[in-house]
Amino acid sequence: MNNPLVSMSVDEGTVRSVLEKQIQAAIVANLGAEEDLIAKAVTMALSMKVTEDGGVSRYSSDNKYDFLEVVTSTAIREAAKKALDQWCKDNAEKVHAAVLKEMRKPSRVNSIAKAFADAAEQSVRAYWTPKVTVAFTPPKD
Repeated sequence: MNNPLVSMSVDEGTVRSVLEKQIQAAIVANLGAEEDLIAKAVTMALSMKVTEDGGVSRYSSDNKYDFLEVVTSTAIREAAKKALDQWCKDNAEKVHAAVLKEMRKPSRVNSIAKAFADAAEQSVRAYWTPKVTVAFTPPKD
């Protein structure tokens, strides 16, 4: 008779779990230290080619800019806009006075008057002429 005295079985899920952990550990060990891995990931993410608004297009030809370049440019433009808005608020009266002074110059008065006259002339011109046709049809019995 061939009856085994000892029977041993191992759950497939357990084996799979152990193998996956061993493979993951081997991959991480081959990639290098955690700091190096993180540095590489950050470098890749910041130098990824994107569109001018920071998204990734399906078309590679649209992805012309480094992500870091787009984010930095956007931040600088937003800061500049805030600074200019604040400057305009702080100097609104000076700007207003300078505009009025410029508008009161004889050459500007003539150009403003001409602009008003041209606008009035354009508004009264009829670009469309209506065509009306009246037709009578006899009643049907």
